[in-house]
Amino acid sequence: MIDDEASSQSFDLGDTSSFGPFACVINGRVTESANHSEILNPATEKVIAHYDVADAAMVDAAVAAAVRAQQRWQKVLLSERRALLVRIASIIEADAEVLARLITVEQGKPLSQSHEEVASAAYLFRHYANVHSDGRVSLFKERGDDFMRVYSPLGPVAGIIPWNFPLLIAAMKAAPAILTGNAIILKPAPTTPLATLRFVRLCADVVPPGLLQALGDDGGVGPLLTDHPGIGKIAFTGSTATGKRVMAAAAGTLKRLTLELGGNDPALVLSDADPESAAAALFRAAFSNAGQICGAAKRIYVHEAVFDRFCEALATHVSMIVLGNGLRRDVTMGPVQNRAQYEKAMILLADATSAGRIGAAAERPAGAGYFVPPTMFVGLSDDHPLVSEEQFAPLLPILRFSDDADAIARANAALYGLTASVWSSDKKRAEGVARQIDAALVGINKHNESSLDLGLSMAKHSGAGWLLGDEGMKEFLQPHLIVW
Repeated sequence: MIDDEASSQSFDLGDTSSFGPFACVINGRVTESANHSEILNPATEKVIAHYDVADAAMVDAAVAAAVRAQQRWQKVLLSERRALLVRIASIIEADAEVLARLITVEQGKPLSQSHEEVASAAYLFRHYANVHSDGRVSLFKERGDDFMRVYSPLGPVAGIIPWNFPLLIAAMKAAPAILTGNAIILKPAPTTPLATLRFVRLCADVVPPGLLQALGDDGGVGPLLTDHPGIGKIAFTGSTATGKRVMAAAAGTLKRLTLELGGNDPALVLSDADPESAAAALFRAAFSNAGQICGAAKRIYVHEAVFDRFCEALATHVSMIVLGNGLRRDVTMGPVQNRAQYEKAMILLADATSAGRIGAAAERPAGAGYFVPPTMFVGLSDDHPLVSEEQFAPLLPILRFSDDADAIARANAALYGLTASVWSSDKKRAEGVARQIDAALVGINKHNESSLDLGLSMAKHSGAGWLLGDEGMKEFLQPHLIVW
């Protein structure tokens, strides 16, 4: 096991044989491949595991198994689907310690946050098991005097997962897919496959063969899935650039798509806001998971009346961050996940340091690891890349404004439209500003928080389709209108 004491000199996973094999799961069986790829711990830059990479024949086999599984599963009673989701949640909970440690060593986040991710993944399966649990025989059925609308599964589904929340986002795709009668193939990111591959392998004994599968990928499996004629729907979470390629690849077979893409998410702190409470909440919204959250607060516009107090309060929080290996008990922020993201962030850090002023920063640990010092900047212009682009790193620009209309225009200038927030002690005023923000989700005195029962429609370059809620579940279904 891993020694997680703060004084320990070794934080690698060590012998991974007891946690593996990290192989593909096809048609209910662990399926090894001749192709392998290695996983680095981003906190140490050392190899901690190898996993199997699917080839084209394995992709074909997985899709064929998914087609067969779906033909059977869509006929299964809704009560049985709910029961399976509960069993999957129990599997996650029983293996929580190993799954959390795998997430920390492959993704980098502190172990406490990995435990939160595992618990949230289990909660998602239980949540979907209880959606519309009123004894109905179908989730959605609409009937009038002269019409009926019924729904059938769209899949098989290809669930393409990013590296920032590998298990949670797998659950976000698998739970509604299974509930709505679809088979799903999960493809984790090449740099964070371990927890997802283990999770699907553990489920193989209780899930019907072919219903929930996983394919290891080194960069070549995604295109095989998005172009495959046997896939009916793609549920993708990742960057906008990759999302555009997925959309183009799906066009040939007119696959249905749900795309949750990037964001450059603004927060507007108005003149009547409580700057200290806003700073505390936005600190968490901006710096959690080292800033690697699509809906994280990424640029904060603060009215000049509260600017100094807000910056002072935020600086206090930033300076207290303990950056380091996520297996250490005292660490509150881990590294960014991969070298490409690290190099991009360090270029932004150097450029912003020369162009603006550092309001606060935490210390980077010595030695190896993709550690980006969490830093807040003031004095940057709106056209600086740290303001105009998505940083996906713990680097946060604070921008001054004096007029609400100007702040709204600046907030809406980005191509993205994922999340935003407005901070004010006057709910009516905040609501008036929120209505003018071009984003899928706008929080008032909260950021990137919403109920799982409320659907979220992607906006601008932040994606396409719906997430969560009834609307999100309908993304996995084909409606059929019958009239007489």
